[in-house]
Amino acid sequence: MDSTFHSLEKIQPETLLSFNNPVFLSLFLTILILSIILIYYRFVVIPLRIKFIEEKQALQMQHTEMMALFSELSPDPVIRCDISGRILLSNESANDIFNKKILLGEYIENVFPIIKNFDIEKVIDYGLIKNFEHTVDGKHFQFVVAGVPKYNAIQIYGRDISQLKTTQQELKVALTKANASTKLKEEFLSRISHEIRSPLVSIQGYSELLKSQSDDFSPEYQSIFQSIENNSKRLYRTVELILNMSQVQTGSYESSFKEINIYNVVEKTFREFKSFAEESKLDFTFDSQVDTETSIFADEYSVSQIVVNLIDNAFKYTRKGSISVGLYKENQRVKIVIEDTGVGISEKYLNNLFQPFSQEYSGYTRPYDGTGLGLALVKSFIDLNEAKIEVDSEINRGAKFIVTFDELIKL
Repeated sequence: MDSTFHSLEKIQPETLLSFNNPVFLSLFLTILILSIILIYYRFVVIPLRIKFIEEKQALQMQHTEMMALFSELSPDPVIRCDISGRILLSNESANDIFNKKILLGEYIENVFPIIKNFDIEKVIDYGLIKNFEHTVDGKHFQFVVAGVPKYNAIQIYGRDISQLKTTQQELKVALTKANASTKLKEEFLSRISHEIRSPLVSIQGYSELLKSQSDDFSPEYQSIFQSIENNSKRLYRTVELILNMSQVQTGSYESSFKEINIYNVVEKTFREFKSFAEESKLDFTFDSQVDTETSIFADEYSVSQIVVNLIDNAFKYTRKGSISVGLYKENQRVKIVIEDTGVGISEKYLNNLFQPFSQEYSGYTRPYDGTGLGLALVKSFIDLNEAKIEVDSEINRGAKFIVTFDELIKL
């Protein structure tokens, strides 16, 4: 310390402010650097920062103006509110809803009271979206409230749904009328079927009574009695067919799934058609390759109708030759095979085979009877039971229908 002091004492006054003086040199360089930094900050950094802030503000202003212009040009109402609910922006479409009232500065809860149920702060903080409907002077509007955390505001977008409401009301009225029409149709079919069934039961009963005493009559009368019985059965099946198709199409058919003995169903139906085969002079056979206790899980009535309509269809289109009914089992599946030597089906018609009221031969001069509903009902009942149907046929070479069910495996 003493040595340093003595060295400073040796410095002459004229050299104190000289660059040879290390202290003066250090102080001078420090002041110079600070001056340069201050000049750079004053004339470079500050102007750049000011320019950046101005550009940012200009962009924000441009964005705000564009949003305002977009809102103003929008044909739908647009409203923006701050966190307190005060309206900051309201386009002309929004003002028009309230008879050109200026909404700017109003509180949104006074305009739409339902918004009192919303927590505006929560909607903004979490960017939630709420929906509500509002009616003004008979017009219906749907509004979407969207929280915008970035601007600490909510944006409300609306659209006029008056036409939609009118259409909905018209559809409700149309649906009510359709339901009433469906109910009326069901009631009509129910009544008409009852009116037809009642005399048919009497006809069938008397024909069976006469048939039981047919030994006392000539072969000609026996044939007449048999024809009466067969045709009354066919008419009864036609009534059943129309009712079933109506129930399927209106969704009023009530199914009951359970374990059923498929052998009994097919064998019983075969016996019911034997008299038709005798009257038509057709070779009618039944070949079963399954156990008499073979079962499936299905709706019994619809399964029986599948078999009835396929056999009935075979009789309608077979004038000579044979009709065979087979019952087989393959890989835990039960197959019902109904094959005839009738007129057959053309390849181009196969795609329309299961369409309601569809027949390959149509018109008043068609050579074959039928409503065109039998196979359509078969397909509906096939789908109901999750079964499968295959058709193999050619014109003038007969037809083969194969219906496949899953066998019910008893543990």
